[in-house]
Amino acid sequence: MEETAQGNPVFDKEEWRRYGLILIPCVLGMMLVALYVYTLGVVIAPLEEEFGWTRSEISAASLVTSTALLFLAPFGGRAVDRYGPRKIALIGVPAFSGAIAMLSLANSNILSWYALYLLLSFATVLVYPTVWTAAIAMRFVKNRGMALAITLSGTGLTSAIVPRVAAGLLEEFGWRGVYVGLGILCFVVVYPFVFALFDKTSPEDKKEASKAATETVSGAPPKELFRCKFNKLALAAFTYSAAVTMLAVNTVPVLMADGFELIRAAEIAGLIGVGTICGRLLGGLLLDRMDARYVAILCGLGAIIAVSILLAFDQSALAASAACFSLGVAGGAEYDACAYLATRHFDKRNFGTLFGLISGLTGFGAGVSPIVANAVYDITGSYDPVLWGLVPALAVASMLFLSIGRYPDAPER
Repeated sequence: MEETAQGNPVFDKEEWRRYGLILIPCVLGMMLVALYVYTLGVVIAPLEEEFGWTRSEISAASLVTSTALLFLAPFGGRAVDRYGPRKIALIGVPAFSGAIAMLSLANSNILSWYALYLLLSFATVLVYPTVWTAAIAMRFVKNRGMALAITLSGTGLTSAIVPRVAAGLLEEFGWRGVYVGLGILCFVVVYPFVFALFDKTSPEDKKEASKAATETVSGAPPKELFRCKFNKLALAAFTYSAAVTMLAVNTVPVLMADGFELIRAAEIAGLIGVGTICGRLLGGLLLDRMDARYVAILCGLGAIIAVSILLAFDQSALAASAACFSLGVAGGAEYDACAYLATRHFDKRNFGTLFGLISGLTGFGAGVSPIVANAVYDITGSYDPVLWGLVPALAVASMLFLSIGRYPDAPER
């Protein structure tokens, strides 16, 4: 089961038959990664009311997590390379479930809130995207792009499901019950599938997957070129993630600044989640059929179009809806492209470490950029300077993706 020389694989029923079931625990595992992010918006008002904390103080906990993961993610990836995704996942799911439940222990001292989020960081690194994408990279070859896309769609499902579940728990049990209930659900729903289906393959399949995992990239570049490629990919992923998240997180206040009411702005912003799932699946189809660099560039173009629409049209629900959907599609496919580029350009034996560092950087960018955007708004009283700044940032990210070069095993044209 080898990749074609052009990197243009076809649909392989045998690959899906052998490894398709592993997508179930992978998707559920990816849902855990963003769970605490989409829960915070539900409990922020009760926390503010009970403890008197400001909303900026409460949301700063996300910065604690993203900063910690910047340093922890490479070590988590190295553990995946050394011990395998299954062992890490079997430890990570119960650890993450317990850490989520422990957020209910916060008291009136804001430092307790930050300390619990720091503890959550250590558990999150054990269920980070590296764990689930490494399992896909070890098995899928011809349909790797689509398999990665399906796996990474788990975060889109989180955005659609978790806020509603959290709201129901809040009404019945209060904000502490939200975290305890989600912790229990994480373990009860996810762990059985991880135990039963994650890495459960036939002896023949295990042998073949093990062989694929230890293969080096054909035509692998020398160390100097490797460092150059990795630095370009990491910087491109960081820049793109920071730019898109800067807008995605602040979409509601951006739309409200344009004259939309809160409820209407939230409804329109919800199209980002729909677009993200569509973008992941579309990106998966494209990644199996064309160079991932061009998929990433298309994502940059889509995000630039979304920003341009918001700058050009005011109080147009249709235009704002198109912008949000376009932003979601672009953001959904881009992370898939980064993961795919890492599997094609770098040795699979070090995939966990390398992609762990990239994931840490993108997470850090996603955590810091919304704060920067709001600081600009506090100074200028408008989000327009932020929107104008996103255009060159997205263009630079696209150029960096292009400069990575073709796959090492691609033929000379």
